[in-house]
Amino acid sequence: PQDEIPVLKRTVENIKDPLYRFFEREVTIGRNLLKTVLTDLRDIAQVCELKKKQTNYIRSLLSDLQKGIVPKSWLRYTVPNGVTINPWIIDFSERIRQILRVVEAAQKGATALRELTVWLGGLFSQEAYVTATRQSVAQCKGYSLEELKLQVSVHEGPVELDNNSFGISGLKLMGARHEAGKLRITEDIMSDLVYTRISWIRHTDVKDMGKKITLPVYLNNMRTILVETLDFPTDEDKFYERGVAILCTALT
Repeated sequence: PQDEIPVLKRTVENIKDPLYRFFEREVTIGRNLLKTVLTDLRDIAQVCELKKKQTNYIRSLLSDLQKGIVPKSWLRYTVPNGVTINPWIIDFSERIRQILRVVEAAQKGATALRELTVWLGGLFSQEAYVTATRQSVAQCKGYSLEELKLQVSVHEGPVELDNNSFGISGLKLMGARHEAGKLRITEDIMSDLVYTRISWIRHTDVKDMGKKITLPVYLNNMRTILVETLDFPTDEDKFYERGVAILCTALT
């Protein structure tokens, strides 16, 4: 990733937008962590080149990295227990790339930010994003938060979004597959939900989808952090017995 992430610029208008405020926090977290990681790596390089004196902190970093452990000072967001340094670096790099896309969209304005396809697993706070989308729709439409219900549809690629809707990528479906608009149990361990549109609809406007299954959306395969629950149409049963669930990230 590049060395420096630009700061989002506040205006009288954008600071009223819950979605903008959420992304501002995300950019700040990513910016600060990137600065820490790059500073630490440069210090380690200078120690190895005998240009800098070794400190207890650098000694601890070197010890962790040599063992493949992610240094504690870098663990500022939740990852699965025991994740090693190589997959962590790859995952963190992708998160920073997403942050850069957020900054680019924010510079274009509120519409570009709302229409940005978000890798949910790559956010630092998934629950806060879902909350911000709900607040954004409520504010835009003049509804109360309690009036809004979350609906979901799955697609093979980006689709048009109205001002109730947001696009999410990277969700992983465990133990089931989405086919022809419905969930079906499968022997596959994992399948990708390429593009998921979430929409906040007033309870009074929600259409009956018939038989449905409510699936938990977990942060990762540890299944300890529940981000949200989503309803899907289906003709089948035994989803719960098979432990079918959605993961935001496949990082292990």
